[in-house]
Amino acid sequence: MGARVKSTDKSNRLATFSWILYDLANTPYSMNVVSLYFTTWITVELMRPEFYVSLVNSLSMIFVAFTMPALGEWSDRRAKKMPALFLFTMVCIIGTFFMGVLGRQVGEAAWLLPAILVLFVATNYCFQGGLVFYNALLPAVSTGKNMGRISGYGVAFGYVGSILGLVVARLFVEGEAFGLTIPGVEAGGRVAAFIPTAVLFFIFALPIFFFVKEPFVPKVKKERWSFVGSYKRIWNTIRNTKEHPGLLRFLVAKFLYEDSIQTVIIFMGAYTEKVMNFTSAESNLFFIVVIPTAIIGSALCGVLTDHFGPKKTLVGVVMMWVIGLFIVISIQNQTVFWIMGGVIGILLGSTWTAARPLLVTLVPDESLGEFFGLYALSGKVAAIIGPMVWSLVLWILIDFNDSIRFRAAVGVLAVLMLVGVLILRGVPDFHKQQKYAKK
Repeated sequence: MGARVKSTDKSNRLATFSWILYDLANTPYSMNVVSLYFTTWITVELMRPEFYVSLVNSLSMIFVAFTMPALGEWSDRRAKKMPALFLFTMVCIIGTFFMGVLGRQVGEAAWLLPAILVLFVATNYCFQGGLVFYNALLPAVSTGKNMGRISGYGVAFGYVGSILGLVVARLFVEGEAFGLTIPGVEAGGRVAAFIPTAVLFFIFALPIFFFVKEPFVPKVKKERWSFVGSYKRIWNTIRNTKEHPGLLRFLVAKFLYEDSIQTVIIFMGAYTEKVMNFTSAESNLFFIVVIPTAIIGSALCGVLTDHFGPKKTLVGVVMMWVIGLFIVISIQNQTVFWIMGGVIGILLGSTWTAARPLLVTLVPDESLGEFFGLYALSGKVAAIIGPMVWSLVLWILIDFNDSIRFRAAVGVLAVLMLVGVLILRGVPDFHKQQKYAKK
């Protein structure tokens, strides 16, 4: 077990805050590049088909899924989580910055498009992959008594970062944001979002590299490493359920519930318009309302995680997801749907808050890079499979109206989550036992 910090030490409090701040730093990239401006820039301004966006998204996810478990294991053996996080962060920042530079300087789409697509694959890979090393540093900035709260504060700050990123990007994209303007800055279109997003990432990511110290790893761990050998060791670890009881169950359960959550996030906008008859403006406002509730849910769930333990908290959160989704598909009233949007926001923030500490309880501290790599693998595969399940349900029910088809698709996701809950219940609860309570 690696040494954990004492929360009373001022320098350690600074390290903890710096770790939390990194969650704020990287979410503007996720919001502005991945979710918003890159897609619309390619498909609307450059007038290229959605296939290009789907292709580069899938490629980056595939690279993450099949490299990060091994690279996470390498970071454990070499005690290189901080250098790896720095490298992945800087590649993402520099790549995003040059996406904005090229977008402004290169006018011919035939020359611009290949470079931008390659840069997106690189930046998204590094953004997603960097989270493996970042998550693995959680025990270095927390104790067994406050790990849930620290994880929750990180998630909450992440949602704050998404709001900050949206506001700052809009100042450059549209020239104003909610009546605010920057003297001398005019509307630059969607491509203008990339450079300020990179700058935000850089500014708020810096503290983690100055104030967070990676725990010492004994020399015995620093043995020869190979990519193939790493996967052999990982596979043997997964098969050895006696050494890490509950690990395989947790990863399978996580795949099932995250498969559903990722799909809900992607298609909820379409659901609000096709089933609840929201206008486009109402749909946008709906998601703006969800973000503050996610911040509240993250902080609240952190407290519950420390009190009840991550396993009990996560089981409760996912079960509430199941109930919430069944309520969503049963209602017609828009007012009730708005209320359920707030509930879903709370659950969204809570899920990520409890999941990270639960994994930490199941594996040794000195192997967290490896296991957070598997954690990432489960999530990325879920992000690929979930939309396929959604599309299959809609295709099977193609003869029915959109209301029935979309409600049925959400119902299937709720059932998958219920199966995930049942599997999750079998994961050992190590809360307040020696491994988790050790400082």
